[in-house]
Amino acid sequence: MIDIKINFFGIVASLLLFYIVLSNKPWWILRGGEGIFYAAVSPFNVKIEILGKPVIVPIIFYLNLTATLSMLLAASTMLLGSFLAEKEWSRPMIGFKGLMLPILFLVGLIISLEFVKNMGIAVPLMGEFILRYEIPIGRGIITETPSVAMLTSDYWIALLAGIISVLAWFFQRRS
Repeated sequence: MIDIKINFFGIVASLLLFYIVLSNKPWWILRGGEGIFYAAVSPFNVKIEILGKPVIVPIIFYLNLTATLSMLLAASTMLLGSFLAEKEWSRPMIGFKGLMLPILFLVGLIISLEFVKNMGIAVPLMGEFILRYEIPIGRGIITETPSVAMLTSDYWIALLAGIISVLAWFFQRRS
């Protein structure tokens, strides 16, 4: 009888990682007014529109591509290492990369929101709010835009994948 040992947590985590990378869905959304501004952000895709016109920052494409390729490699090695759990050399293939991305994304988002806050625009991480901004023309024009910011279900799926990848790492070390 052949005794095949697999890392179930690693398989589940890698499949979830493949999903979050390939789905190309946002992890955080910011929407203001009726078509005034919209931002849909994930490590793999950033879409920003102001008054219905896209805002393009060329370096973001390359950062997204780097994140995509890195996570595809991490998910692939985790999947392979999970199917070959009995092999000693498969241990380094299972790691914390799946958890690092959602944490770094959230930290980066919080830092970005603080940076924007220092420019006079207060945007919360989550929730409904009124965005107030003063345009310095003449005596000043104050705009108030009803807005909403939210972490999407795909962020929480990514975080779950990360937590499961940590479980996979522990399981791989025990075997």
